[in-house]
Amino acid sequence: MGFGKTTRNRAAKTRLNGVLLAASCTFALLPAVAYAEEADPAKDEIVVTGRATTGTKVDTDIMEMPQSVSVITAQEVKDRAVMNFQEVFRYSAGVQTETQGVDTRGDFMSARGFATVQYLDGINRMPSFVYGGRMEIFTLERAEVLRGPSSVLYGAGGAGGMFNGVSKRPQDTFGGEIDLIVGTEDTRQINLDITGPITDGISARFVGVARDGELQQPGQKNDRLVLMPSVTFKPGPDTEITVLGLYQKDRLGSQTYLPISKTIGADNDAEKVSADTFLGEPGFNHTDTNYKAASLLVTQHFGDNITFNSNTRYFKTDVDYAEVYGLATYADAARTLVNRAWYVMLQDSKGVSTDNRVSFKLTTGPVEHQFLFGVDYTWFNQSSDQGWGYDLGGFDIYNPTYGQTIPTSTFYSPRNTNTQLGFYFQDQMRLWDRVSVVLGGRHDRATSKADGVKLPDNTAWTFRAGVIGDVTDTFSVYANYAESFLPVFGQSVQGQVYVPRTGRQYEAGVKYQPFRGAMLSASVFDIKEKNGLQADPDDIQNTIQSGEVKSRGVEIEGNLRMPGDVQITAAYTYLDAHNLEADGSNGLRLANLPKHAASVWATKNFALTEAIGARVGGGIRYTGEKPDSFENFTMPSYTLVDAMFELTYDKWSLGINASNIFNTTVYTACNWNPTATEGYCYLGKDRTVLATLRRTF
Repeated sequence: MGFGKTTRNRAAKTRLNGVLLAASCTFALLPAVAYAEEADPAKDEIVVTGRATTGTKVDTDIMEMPQSVSVITAQEVKDRAVMNFQEVFRYSAGVQTETQGVDTRGDFMSARGFATVQYLDGINRMPSFVYGGRMEIFTLERAEVLRGPSSVLYGAGGAGGMFNGVSKRPQDTFGGEIDLIVGTEDTRQINLDITGPITDGISARFVGVARDGELQQPGQKNDRLVLMPSVTFKPGPDTEITVLGLYQKDRLGSQTYLPISKTIGADNDAEKVSADTFLGEPGFNHTDTNYKAASLLVTQHFGDNITFNSNTRYFKTDVDYAEVYGLATYADAARTLVNRAWYVMLQDSKGVSTDNRVSFKLTTGPVEHQFLFGVDYTWFNQSSDQGWGYDLGGFDIYNPTYGQTIPTSTFYSPRNTNTQLGFYFQDQMRLWDRVSVVLGGRHDRATSKADGVKLPDNTAWTFRAGVIGDVTDTFSVYANYAESFLPVFGQSVQGQVYVPRTGRQYEAGVKYQPFRGAMLSASVFDIKEKNGLQADPDDIQNTIQSGEVKSRGVEIEGNLRMPGDVQITAAYTYLDAHNLEADGSNGLRLANLPKHAASVWATKNFALTEAIGARVGGGIRYTGEKPDSFENFTMPSYTLVDAMFELTYDKWSLGINASNIFNTTVYTACNWNPTATEGYCYLGKDRTVLATLRRTF
């Protein structure tokens, strides 16, 4: 097979020693672009703002925040033909999306080279890996990425960062929208969002989605029903209580994986198979999920200086999953009959997560303090019945014939219960109105019980420290140190119980805000993490833990609103991530991560007539070469192009949104099986074109 060789870099690197505290001042550029959308849900204008809460859990000016946060608005999501949560962050610096392609089991993303955790409204959405039940983007006001360790405030998130979705909530004024969408993969979808006051002090909102369609592989369903009602009570000016309900039913097929030797590793075009080749069994492969959740969000102000916040969610999800997939072995010497395996699972997961915190402001001499004290707790229970086999025999990959009888028996039934209790504190200080310092710490205690057997508890202290100084009114320099502790609940397919992921980061950067509507920023970082998760090269259905890995890189991100109503977003990432040898020297590069990635997205609004407006936009996404898990070959770089066009008249709009408009075939990740001298690749998303008729009110 014609694989491009990758030279292993085993040169020992000088290891950073000691602890980088807040006084460290290494210069770099920091991405801290943040956006916010108008409160009116019928008006999704992108506005560059100067404040955010994700990085500190208190309202903070971005120029006073010594870390990297990006926010993607609902308008940006609509513009870019996004269909699921992992596609939201395609234009964010430091983020690698769709790391397992169009896999229906979940949204797979990484930040700064490390697997991440998904949050919703500041609460861990699923404390362990759960098949299906993926976040519906139409239920979100915006999405956020917090880069670097976030354990001190959130208790989980890994060393690279975390992703957070912010739910749509009731508004005090009437508004909403209804969308009719048709598109590729026979997509037919209707969205409804309506909100407004019911009576004095009470407002409500309802968000609904109904979709009928197919996945990328022909004949695989992509159907969804979402119902999300919510009510907000404001009994007084200092009190706000929001209750959200969510019901989501998914009826999906599943995507399969294609051999390396028949895709990017083929010696010639005759050996290659079509990207539409389906190695599963139509009618058998499916991901059926019922997801239910209820959330309670409370904010209580005690005067101007003290605020109490409480976010609590209960969720339950039931999954019926079945899959036939190709292995990295063949039944014939000509390598035309690929062996197939089967896997079935009935999974029940449920959990409760709550985060309660109080913040208060205090001035001591020249120092303005904003103290934060909090406690959060997570309880998670998962049970499943699983079965699998590797004895389905050869399947002609060039001339697929379906209809084989597949077993459905289960024989492995793991049961897990996990908890995590954390106490955290933070002091955010402003000195001389020029320097901001953030100091924080946290203590966690995590417990696990596997199949009725109590496992040893895991406890840890984590800390963060950061400083940012105003060089001028528009230019700031910062540095930070942060630690991560992430309990990994559950166990591998073989029953091996996972141990916590731990890590630390050094980061430094600058932010530049030359005028209102502009933010230019960049950062450098150095991260180490132990016990990270990665795909098992010997078993597609399994996840294993690695040893120690190191990631260093540079991120540059900018957002500009230019004269003529032009909005430009651009990002660049350089990432050098390696597994570490026992002596601390660089080993193999982390699999499926490019060293270079870049993107640019631009939109422009203009008037065609006094009554008719137009919006046009487009973007380019570049992803550099990536190694496989053993650096046996290199996946080629690729460039994808997206575009949009929209006409507006009064409260009506008609838009065409497209991603990967040239329908470039992309394999986002490949894993090598050294025993079989073969491997498999995950297929990236092909062209998506959506036509949307929207009526706002």
